[in-house]
Amino acid sequence: MRIGVDACCWSSRRGFGRFTRELVTHMVAGHPQHEFTLVVDGATASQWRLPPQARLRAVATREQPTRAASAASARNPADVWRLSREASRHALDVFFFPAVYSYYPLLRRVPTVVAFHDAIAERHPDMVFPTLRSRLLWNLKTRLARRQADLVLTVSESAKVQIMAAFSIPESAIRVIPEAAAAVFQPLADSQMIRRVCERYRLPADRPLVLYVGGLSPHKNLLGLLAAVARLEGPAWHLALVGDLGADGFHGCYPQLQEACRALGLDGRVTFTGYVPDEDLVALYAAATVFVLPSFTEGFGLPALEAMACGVPVASSQDASLREVLGPAAIFFDPHDIDEMARALRRLLDDPGLRARLRSEGIERARAYSWTDAARGAVRVCEEAAGAR
Repeated sequence: MRIGVDACCWSSRRGFGRFTRELVTHMVAGHPQHEFTLVVDGATASQWRLPPQARLRAVATREQPTRAASAASARNPADVWRLSREASRHALDVFFFPAVYSYYPLLRRVPTVVAFHDAIAERHPDMVFPTLRSRLLWNLKTRLARRQADLVLTVSESAKVQIMAAFSIPESAIRVIPEAAAAVFQPLADSQMIRRVCERYRLPADRPLVLYVGGLSPHKNLLGLLAAVARLEGPAWHLALVGDLGADGFHGCYPQLQEACRALGLDGRVTFTGYVPDEDLVALYAAATVFVLPSFTEGFGLPALEAMACGVPVASSQDASLREVLGPAAIFFDPHDIDEMARALRRLLDDPGLRARLRSEGIERARAYSWTDAARGAVRVCEEAAGAR
């Protein structure tokens, strides 16, 4: 079978990019019986290593789609046309978009699979888009994508329910392919490396580390997290917020978080690391006493699963997707209840027995998810779409 893939999200440093890189790499490597054609913008093709077994079709664009499709910008129509034309000129049995984020219309009839990772933008538009214009452009893109898609792929059963409600897509047209922690995320015992990485990001070695990893976006509820840690009593702690400070293409609230730190008297107790590459991120997970994910909503919550794979006890929002993914291997709190969040963090910081139990259960939980299985499932969805058409 000839499978076309939009690889423009390969360069994204958020979850869309991780999903695209891991899933497509495993699809190509694990299914040599199929021919894969990756359509990608020229900048991404020159900056990233894509699977050598696949046919690569690089398209010159004025701007990388992952930047142009940002919450505060808009894609150039000529760039969209160039990508659409290139993707449509090949004789393909099916075309796969790993994220609706970089979707463009196909100009010929070909079975199409589009991944909608969640319905956060539809449920909380004010937290995702800063302007009415960006909201309207997003709605136009998703409307075109769901009309062209023969099958929709998403990452959790909870996200499927959200997508069915937000887009009026029937359950029969949606398939669930869970994400997984990449192979690099596993327990790390190299104390010298951990110390060096903590020094690199100016994290103190003499206090328990509370770690968050992800976007600095309003729906991540980081203002709530800062309010919660400000109420933590007892022994000292330090909070590290890992994520791009403003260059990841999504609506962020870094200035508001800085102001909240000052207002809450948290100067010196919170570090904004900026983007952290995987090799350093593994060491930060290893250094953490507790990982926290306070989001109001998620489609999957991959950083929490990465933390579990590295042996870090997790305190998480009780959002339905997070409960589904993390199961009994985490403790949960109401993201709207600041005191409950603070109590959950204090409980983990104070109870080594609970941390040990969650560490063991979390590692086992993370092992239940596999990119090999995800890729196998995604290929089956592509085969199904091609066969149905």
